[in-house]
Amino acid sequence: MFTRIGSFFTEASLWIWRVMQLNFIWLFHILLGGIVLGLFPATVAMFATTRKWLKGGIDYPMLQEYRTYYKENFWKTNALGWTYLCIGGFLVMDLLLVTQIQGVIALLSTFILVFLLVIYAFSFMYFFSYYVHFQQSFKQYLIQPFIITLISLKQNLLIAIGLLMIGYLIQKMPGLIPFTLGVMPAYWIMKISMNRYKVMQYGSKHEIVGGES
Repeated sequence: MFTRIGSFFTEASLWIWRVMQLNFIWLFHILLGGIVLGLFPATVAMFATTRKWLKGGIDYPMLQEYRTYYKENFWKTNALGWTYLCIGGFLVMDLLLVTQIQGVIALLSTFILVFLLVIYAFSFMYFFSYYVHFQQSFKQYLIQPFIITLISLKQNLLIAIGLLMIGYLIQKMPGLIPFTLGVMPAYWIMKISMNRYKVMQYGSKHEIVGGES
């Protein structure tokens, strides 16, 4: 019994250390890219690491592989990430303009834009997990996350619930921010996404173009 308890605490301690380590690596590489150019490659590399954890690759040189992934995907992830941000910025600007006018058409337009922003937000989250899971063209990396969002209502709900719980936990314990801010949401999104991708690859009528990376 004591052996099992000791093993549990040892494994838990190792997981906490891995999460803290990855979060600091993620923050460091965001700063390394000057924040503006570092955010997307650092986040994608973090998702790639959590994917490896979920596939059973726990004991490996994390920093070395993280850096390699970060460098190899630096410009492509920036191009994709900033394209996504421009789409989101366009939707937000439209929403702000619509809220300045009155009438039935304005109200209907507001509802449509809010709906599109919700779809966009989930698509943006799927983008990171999708990028590290599949080898695709630039165009498919932009399109497929939106399609997945529209056909994955259950997974969207699970992601939303998980992120709300993580957000509540961090709000109650702000000291967790430097240690878990990026990794906990990334791990949860990656876990839900991988389960969805397996179904889509092997049992769904919705085809994903490209192969698993």
